Amino acid sequence: MAEMSPETGDWTWIDGQVMPTREARISVLDRGFLYGDTVFETVRTVDGRGLFLDQHLVRLRNSLARMGIDFSFEDQWIEQLIEQLIERQVNATDVVLRITVSRGDRLDGALDGFGCQPKLVLLSSPISTNIASKPLELIVSSHQKTPPEVIDPTVKSGNYLSAIRARDEARVRGADDAVLLSPDGVITELTSANLFWVIDQTVFTCDGDLVLNGITRSIALQLLKEHGIEVREGRFRAIELKRADEAFATSSIQGIRAIGSVDGRALASTDPASICQDLIGKYLQYCRHVMNGTTR
Repeated sequence: MAEMSPETGDWTWIDGQVMPTREARISVLDRGFLYGDTVFETVRTVDGRGLFLDQHLVRLRNSLARMGIDFSFEDQWIEQLIEQLIERQVNATDVVLRITVSRGDRLDGALDGFGCQPKLVLLSSPISTNIASKPLELIVSSHQKTPPEVIDPTVKSGNYLSAIRARDEARVRGADDAVLLSPDGVITELTSANLFWVIDQTVFTCDGDLVLNGITRSIALQLLKEHGIEVREGRFRAIELKRADEAFATSSIQGIRAIGSVDGRALASTDPASICQDLIGKYLQYCRHVMNGTTR
């Protein structure tokens, strides 16, 4: 997993200007601040270019449409803004980017969002050269995944309260992250990553109706199927994690990361012969091909 560097290298684009993130400001009436009324994408760059940026922008447009936020943009414009942020980096060419669109300022104290002027903000932090290799230690959280009847899981929204509470619980219990279950006990995902586990050489993951269809998740599914690994997408109870031989998480920043344990039960995800380790290698190779514009 690529870790974010200290704040000193952070830059933000807001209101047409690039400035140090510590100097950037939003209105106290911004609906993102008041209600979490935002959508966003998190992207990492490789050699100064956004990795899978086109797919992130497609998903951003989908989130905007589903949330009814009237904000349009050209991909080339976003690419230019990213270039401006990267140019400010002194000792790094690659950054973690958060592209956020807020619905805008609240109008006349109204809860509804009609008539608001959306606001775009791009945050950037250099990617540290200290790449974490330690497997994730997980707990199964007592906090539940917000059901799709409340928040559409295909929307990458700024409403992260259940994930924050679960991550806090994990830290209190000495873990890195937490597995979120649905209200009816189905394994869904981690607080900011998709979850896969392996039982007897078959890979399992929650179906796309309950979780964000992560970009790295989709690539992982593609690579597994291309290489003859059986994959089952569905709705599985927490007891299934007690049968897992190995597990891994996927996200745009960390890529594919091994999981070392769940609720203290050790997994074999770091074994060189594991599906997890083989997939990590295939994913890194896939990324290199994509960024080099070559075919596999």
